[in-house]
Amino acid sequence: MTERPLSLTTTGIVVQSEGERKRRLLNIVATAGLVTCVVFLVAMLIPPISRWPFFALFGTLLLICLLTLFLNRKQYSQLAAVLFLTCLSLAIFVALVLSVLWNAQVASAVYYFTLVVLASGMVLRPRTTFVFATLSALLIAGLIVLSGVVWSFQDEAFARQIIGATIPAVVLCYLMALVAWIYGSSLEGALAQLTEQAHDLQEANREIRAFSQTLETKVEERTHELREFVAMVAHDLRNPLTVIRGYGEVLEGELAAGASPRQRQAVQTIARNTGHMIDLTEDLLEVSRLTSGSIEFEMEPLPLELVIEEVCTSFGPRLAEKRLGLKMELPAKLPTVLGDPSHLSRVLSNLVANACNYTPSGAIIVGARPVNGSVQVSVSDTGIGIPPAEQKRLFTHFFRGEHEIVRSNKGSGLGLLIARSIVEAHGGKIWVESEPDKGSTFYFTLPIASDTLPPEESLSVPAVTLQKQSATLST
Repeated sequence: MTERPLSLTTTGIVVQSEGERKRRLLNIVATAGLVTCVVFLVAMLIPPISRWPFFALFGTLLLICLLTLFLNRKQYSQLAAVLFLTCLSLAIFVALVLSVLWNAQVASAVYYFTLVVLASGMVLRPRTTFVFATLSALLIAGLIVLSGVVWSFQDEAFARQIIGATIPAVVLCYLMALVAWIYGSSLEGALAQLTEQAHDLQEANREIRAFSQTLETKVEERTHELREFVAMVAHDLRNPLTVIRGYGEVLEGELAAGASPRQRQAVQTIARNTGHMIDLTEDLLEVSRLTSGSIEFEMEPLPLELVIEEVCTSFGPRLAEKRLGLKMELPAKLPTVLGDPSHLSRVLSNLVANACNYTPSGAIIVGARPVNGSVQVSVSDTGIGIPPAEQKRLFTHFFRGEHEIVRSNKGSGLGLLIARSIVEAHGGKIWVESEPDKGSTFYFTLPIASDTLPPEESLSVPAVTLQKQSATLST
């Protein structure tokens, strides 16, 4: 049988080769023999001390065990196994001879030959069990002959004791050989089948990995093509949409005096939908540039409170129209962050715009504070809130909630995706905490610019609340 080592770690299956399995079994058997010899040698030193031939016998067997372990370690497993089993058989024979010479009887050690036969089936091939069974039978026959020479078989009791011990031992050796051969052959067949199946599984895994890599490459290629297509379409749509919006504004100005209500409504509808389409194309272009990595951020040390004040001021008229309050909660001294002013303004504008759109009444609070080497910015509202199931999809492509207020506000579903891409490009993270009908708070972090971190005691100063009312709170 051809031995093929195999290890399938990708599926958690490890199949040892037949040779490796037998090599480990030989290590176990030889180690057990080594320990047994040491125990017997120590036991024979206890008074009454045993005769010197037994010391020589177990000492020699101890050296054989050590040599077996050495040869097995050097990958001479079959030679080591044959040497060990042969020497073990001869040691049993010598022990029986000494018993016959001194005690005129065959010791029970004659049945130890069956252990040699069994071990041969474990560490060698199954058919070798019959070889060692025959070797054991020959040694037992030699023992019978030696007994007849040294002690006369005229003593009927002695002859009966010899025959009664040796014949069953020979029969038992061959029976053990037969059992070991049947079991070993079945085991080898099962291992061969398992090894073949494991090889097939490994080959299948290799093909799956190759297919997966090919599929991943194709997906990346198609995704890249799709991004280029979306960018091209958005770019080609932006120019005619801008022209349509421009002419719509001209037409609206010319019809302002003498147009009918229906004509004015039609022109306003054109302008509104054209504006929505332009915003959508701009968002698509922005997402395409962010995901492709073609945008170069102009990073610079930046006083974040100026960006926050600028964005909050720009939303003043819109908040006044909805009768919403606006608060800025900033500490007396906010660390300088490292970022791109225009893109950070885009992130904050998207969050404030969402808060404005989905807050029927109440207030919006924009805050910032230093946390663990970063500046954490928050935008809170008292709006409709976000269900937990929808929070997991907020920062994905084209996602919009199911609430009727969300559906009534037109949007592309790309604003939060753009915000996440920009924040992550700055080395920060963005997340949301919200409960339905209790409002939402969006957080994002930005790294503090190097050499601008204020002393630790200044970070612990309580925040000073700066309030700028853009409109009166609705009552």
